[in-house]
Amino acid sequence: MPKVSIEHATNLAPQEAFQKIKTFFETDQDIRRFDPNMKCEFNESALAGKATGSQFKAAIAVTGQGKGSKIDVNVELPFLLAPFKGKVQETIQKKLSKYFA
Repeated sequence: MPKVSIEHATNLAPQEAFQKIKTFFETDQDIRRFDPNMKCEFNESALAGKATGSQFKAAIAVTGQGKGSKIDVNVELPFLLAPFKGKVQETIQKKLSKYFA
C-alpha cells in the first residue's frame, strides 16, 4: 500500500496540539470528502489516534519537541488510489498549516 507521511511542527504544548488535531480530524469537511464514513479513535493518554475509512487508514501521533510539539500523520492508501497520493499529502499539509497557524 502506498504511504503518505506528514510532519507538522507547532508551538503548542503536546496536549493542546492533540486536542486541536483531534477536533480537526473529527470535524473538518475537506478531510471528510476523502471518505464521508471515516471513523476516528483517539487515545488521550498516548496523544495518538487513528482514522479509518473505506479507502484509507491514518495514524496520528503528537510528541513533545522543544517548547512545542510535532504532529505526525501517516496515511495508507490502497493501490488504486496511488495516483492521488500527492493530492492527499498536499491537502493534509495545507490544512494542518492553516489549522495550526
